[in-house]
Amino acid sequence: MREEVDIIVVNWNSGDLTLKAVQPYLNYNSLKIKCSVIIVDNASSDNSKNLFEGAVDHVIYNNENEGFGKACNQAFHSGWCNGQYILLLNPDTISDPSVLEHLVGFLNNNPDYAVAGPKQVDKNGNVLLTCGRFPTFFTALAEVCGLSKIFPKIFVPAPIMTDWDHSYSRDVDHIMGSYMLIRKSIIEKIGFMDESYFTYYEDLDLSKRIAEEGVKSFYDHDHFIYHEGGSSGDKVSSRRLFYSLSSKRNYLKKYFGKTKTFFLTFISIIIEPFLRIADCFRKEKELQLKKIRGAYYLYIKSIINKKE
Repeated sequence: MREEVDIIVVNWNSGDLTLKAVQPYLNYNSLKIKCSVIIVDNASSDNSKNLFEGAVDHVIYNNENEGFGKACNQAFHSGWCNGQYILLLNPDTISDPSVLEHLVGFLNNNPDYAVAGPKQVDKNGNVLLTCGRFPTFFTALAEVCGLSKIFPKIFVPAPIMTDWDHSYSRDVDHIMGSYMLIRKSIIEKIGFMDESYFTYYEDLDLSKRIAEEGVKSFYDHDHFIYHEGGSSGDKVSSRRLFYSLSSKRNYLKKYFGKTKTFFLTFISIIIEPFLRIADCFRKEKELQLKKIRGAYYLYIKSIINKKE
């Protein structure tokens, strides 16, 4: 039986990469799967629009950057998502449809799973750490204090599973949204992206809600894609870190409550910046200091302005 897969890509000033990432899937139609590509462009200022017009059938152009989660929801509710599966695909990836065919086959044969994702490697062939576990209050505390990096065998790292080399297939809490295959039926049941996250942590939040429904996520080590990493996010490193900090705080508020979030936020502000700065000196990346200061300035300012 042939399954239909709707591929959602959110683009921001990465037109060349995005077109390269979706090229193998444009009008792809095999005995196993049929693909439809939906690109949401978040007010790019590069040549993205010229590249997409005439090349991609389904494109949504936003007048401003709406963030990753909202853009995904726009695609999902556009009327173009009619398949049995949704694939979240990053612009900075290179993949072959055969990987997607295998993952669709896995989910078809394993109804107790709702999410699947492949091994991801960089241009040098290094396996990327793309699987995660759901944070607890104690793992979150260990993270902001740097303990999970210094003593990973004692303080379990979360959300990224940096203590595991991703060298075999297994069930995991979370598959990173850079290449995340999801049953459409579970999205229809629980909803798609929480738009309170501008970018980062929205895919972890989705995995959390999926897990709460009693279905599982699978990491497939035997099939892989290439993932460059960074792309548009590297253009605004200070703001990128700010978004990461803010989204982590949103996640904590949602699942831990205000009191624990306040405590973790306080600890993160007085300890975490200095750990990041020390890491910069250790790696001889002093140029990142200004970006770290800028990110935490924006972060603290946003908390004060929201009076939380």
